[in-house]
Formats: sequence, C-alpha cells, structure tokens
Amino acid sequence: MERPVKGTTRKLTLLAVVSAALAASALAQQHPPAPPATHPGQAAPSATGGETPQQFLAKRAGEWTRTIRFVGGNSDAAPSTGTSKITVILGGRFIQEQNEDVVFGRPVSGTRIYGYNDATKQWEAAWLYTMSPAILNLTGTSTDGGKVVDYTGATYTANGGKTVLRARVRQVDNDQFVVTLYAPDRDGKDAAFQETTYQRRK
Repeated sequence: MERPVKGTTRKLTLLAVVSAALAASALAQQHPPAPPATHPGQAAPSATGGETPQQFLAKRAGEWTRTIRFVGGNSDAAPSTGTSKITVILGGRFIQEQNEDVVFGRPVSGTRIYGYNDATKQWEAAWLYTMSPAILNLTGTSTDGGKVVDYTGATYTANGGKTVLRARVRQVDNDQFVVTLYAPDRDGKDAAFQETTYQRRK
C-alpha cells in the first residue's frame, strides 16, 4: 500500500475538521421546521407556546379568490378577479403563492414567495409574473408581529430607470388579507395604485 504524500494526511484531517465545524454551524443557524398546521387557517403553537413568524405565514395556506382594484388615477378601471393557492414549503420556512388572474381581459400568472429572515429580522418576499422577466425582491418590517408588513422593492427599466415600489400586506383575519401597492406620484410622494383583496375559499 502506498504511503500518503507528505502533508496530505494533515490536510485531509484539517479539511474534515473544517467541514464538521461548518456543518455544525449551519445546523445551529438552521430554523427548525414549523409544526404542521391543524388546518389551513390555524398553525400549531411552537414548543415555547408562542408563534414564530414562519408559523404566522403558514396560516395563509389554502385556496383564495383575489379581487384586484385599481385606485388613485386608475380608480375608474373595473375590478379584476383571480384565484390563488398558497402552500407551505421547505419544512415550514416559507410560503409559496401561485395566482391566476385576468387583468384588462388578459390572463396573468404569478408566483410569490414569502418568508422571515431570522438573522436580519426582516420579512422577505420575491414576486414573479408572466408579464416581466424580472424578479421583484422585497424586504419588509412590521411592528405588530406580521399583521401589517410594509415591504419595499425596486423595479427597473431597460434604459436604467428605477422606481421604488412599496407593498403593504395587511392580515384582516384568518380568512382575509389585503395587499396594497404604492409608487411615487408626480410629487414624489407614495400613492396607492392597486389593492388586491384575498378571500379564503371554503
């Protein structure tokens, strides 16, 4: 049997130690899976008797109808309707929304992912639509445990233009939540331009 090249054994040992340390660190930072919800409208309590942000989000799991209303300068437009299915994914760490709408007579599909980053203490979301090849990344804050979250993101144009977009997600109760979109008006002030109401299908 050939002897290992000088220094190889020591390098392999160090590599094993470092790998073990990294794995231990990753496991220590990993958020434990959320307990399964007793039904789509109610998550089971955590081991400490409280509710984690991930469990709060998990209560949205289920099927919804969406009513999209344009407000502000677009308030004369007729409301659009659609459906949404929200599922808990990746061991309870995130929720994923798949929606299908008809806006101005045109079918639109979208995917949204929501989560809470324990390290940054921020709510996070990623929105994708068939109408755009871009991913809208949003980060948010809340002062009431997630009942109202104010998200901020940015959209960009091909010529380098940038628009800051704000989204407020307000949980009315277990069977309804509302997403309101804001963008700067001509005076540079945030103005609501779209409101989507989600109603749980029973």
